Amino acid sequence: METKIVPVDAAVAACEVMKKRVELRALEADAFVERHASGTLRKNKRLGMAWRDQYLVERTAWEFGWVFECLPRSRVTFGDAFTEGDNKALTEAGWHIERYIELSAFPEDRFETKYITVEYKDDAKKEGVGIIVRQTSAAFVPSGHVLFAIVSEFDPKTQRWHEAQNPR
Repeated sequence: METKIVPVDAAVAACEVMKKRVELRALEADAFVERHASGTLRKNKRLGMAWRDQYLVERTAWEFGWVFECLPRSRVTFGDAFTEGDNKALTEAGWHIERYIELSAFPEDRFETKYITVEYKDDAKKEGVGIIVRQTSAAFVPSGHVLFAIVSEFDPKTQRWHEAQNPR
């Protein structure tokens, strides 16, 4: 399941208070890079380097938060997230996830709490409890990709949870 792209909610688009936020979400890639990307990305794009991967990293962090990633669906698997009693990392992860979902400004964005496993290009792996973005109006997300955030990472070697990260 990839992240589905839908139009911005009509009521949100018409709301004067949300005008700037809606405009930012709708920026084309070139405009985003010139206005909000890092100096490295701006300069290297102008020099003709392949820039889309770095853009996707920076745009995802800008739009959703620094813990979020956007990767091809083939690299991300997820299933049910299970709670454990007296586990500080999972307690905090639940608090962060609930807060993130409740404060979301775009009603068309749909989130789910999942146990997520990621396999990166360099064969590194990461897993833990986090957020899957099932649906969003952020049109920069490429087809076949999924937006996600691992809020509390689990280390399968040590069988320990890392401290929860605030996704925003």
